[in-house]
Amino acid sequence: MIPRAKRHYYVIGFAILFGVEAAIAMYLKGGFIRSYLGDLLAVILIYTLLMACSRLSVKTGLVLTASIALLVEVLQLIDLTQFFEGTYKQVATLVFGSHFSWLDLLMYGLGILVVYGLERVKE
Repeated sequence: MIPRAKRHYYVIGFAILFGVEAAIAMYLKGGFIRSYLGDLLAVILIYTLLMACSRLSVKTGLVLTASIALLVEVLQLIDLTQFFEGTYKQVATLVFGSHFSWLDLLMYGLGILVVYGLERVKE
């Protein structure tokens, strides 16, 4: 369990990563950074949000983050966005992504490993 006093580091990390992800989404239309590095950072973003808002252990936070990332990719596989129309479809595509990719799963896994490594160094 993460002490309350330490959670502000997660809040700061979340704010920085959110800004980076927003910049990637607004200014990059393709390429390695948007397609792959963005996915790696998205997993870290989810983790920092979970840890900032809860008192989960590192292990539980990592498992929950990986589960959320996998769920998002499964929703892409079944094309969840097909059930939305207009503006809602645009928002759903932004949140869930537009297509399934095995490489996305690889980047999510690498993101989890990065977080695990950072948490180990922090101990």
